[in-house]
Amino acid sequence: MNSTPAEFRRALVQAFGDAVSDDETGVLLATGNVILHFALAVAATTRIGALEINLLRVEISVRSGDERAARNLQAQVDRATQRGGG
Repeated sequence: MNSTPAEFRRALVQAFGDAVSDDETGVLLATGNVILHFALAVAATTRIGALEINLLRVEISVRSGDERAARNLQAQVDRATQRGGG
């Protein structure tokens, strides 16, 4: 993703509020019967001229919940973390 860990977490909080928390290994999102875990790893910054692009590797795992509900929540997360562009 083109984001920092703080930006990613902030986007989740804006979309899901108190359902977002942290643990020692990443960010948790718990809503309904689904808990998603986001392991965040900062990748090398890409530079194009004066433009510096932050890169974030996000690994998502399902801690609890059924597959369909987890997929639906992941789709909501995708929409909440999208950025503008063309």
